[in-house]
Amino acid sequence: MRKLLFLMIAATALWSGYWFVGSNAVRDGVTSFFADASRQGIVAENAGISVAGFPNRFDLTIDELKLSDPVSGAGWQAPFVQVFAMTWKPWHIIAALPPEQVVTLPDQVVTAGSEALMASLRAKPSTDLPLAEIRLAGTSLNLASDQGWTLDLGEFTLGLRADDALGPTGYELGFDLAPLTPDPGFLAAVKAVTIPDLPPSDLPEVIEALWGSLFLTFSAPLDRNAGQSRPYLRRVEINHFNLTWGVLAASAEGVVEADGNGYAAGRVTVDVTNWDRLPALLVAAGVVQPQVAPTILRGMQALAAQSPDLKVLSLSLVLEDGRMSFGPFPLGPAPLMVPPSG
Repeated sequence: MRKLLFLMIAATALWSGYWFVGSNAVRDGVTSFFADASRQGIVAENAGISVAGFPNRFDLTIDELKLSDPVSGAGWQAPFVQVFAMTWKPWHIIAALPPEQVVTLPDQVVTAGSEALMASLRAKPSTDLPLAEIRLAGTSLNLASDQGWTLDLGEFTLGLRADDALGPTGYELGFDLAPLTPDPGFLAAVKAVTIPDLPPSDLPEVIEALWGSLFLTFSAPLDRNAGQSRPYLRRVEINHFNLTWGVLAASAEGVVEADGNGYAAGRVTVDVTNWDRLPALLVAAGVVQPQVAPTILRGMQALAAQSPDLKVLSLSLVLEDGRMSFGPFPLGPAPLMVPPSG
């Protein structure tokens, strides 16, 4: 009995020591991150760092978080961020994000309001901590820009997971981002567009479905060495892409990868049902001028006439020799996938 009691006391002491050593390591690691970022010219501030959760969890709380890059103009502010990990599997962490955050972009400031916004990151238990899965989900997300636009999401999920079938640097990006409510000003602009031979837009205020999955191949694994290896995208395969917005529906599939000069090259086929709703969207988005819309409409009519179903328009996004076009419509230079440094 005494031996059992002694073992229990010893085990408790060892576990308590492990937790206090681990909690200090977490706190010191976060403190070092802020100090290193500041030395690199990044604005990295907080009002306090604490670790709780004894004895079975590491519960990290960072208050009044502020990160910004004076060079790019990008930044992020949040009243708090909480990160949780079980003591026996610290490679799996869950983050609870606040109901309001502020994201600064080079040309605008976006306020994000949310409900039950959670993120999780799971690494494989290895010394390099390769990414197994990262996921973001919430019951609602409302974005409001100081440029005047808004975007509202209902219950949504967004996730990236390692896929062994794609090789050591392959991942699947899955998303389900609907119901989605576009900016009311944009919807009003769509309804205000008048195009000869077309009735006013009948698109509803809410996009009912927007989901799909992409297969991504990077130049290096996403792991603890990513800061040195700086992985970049080399290949994107659209496995599924589906959109339903009232009578307008679209799907896409195809592959884009870096060519010998680092530019995106490939072909993506897009099928649009009830394509005659597109010209008003293009005008409202500023992609085409109102006076050009009738010409665009006639071109789409001619292309749709080649399809067995006149309501379905099939076009290919072609990226080749550093240029890209959508069907017969030139779009300009193709994006550069490989950084200039190689």
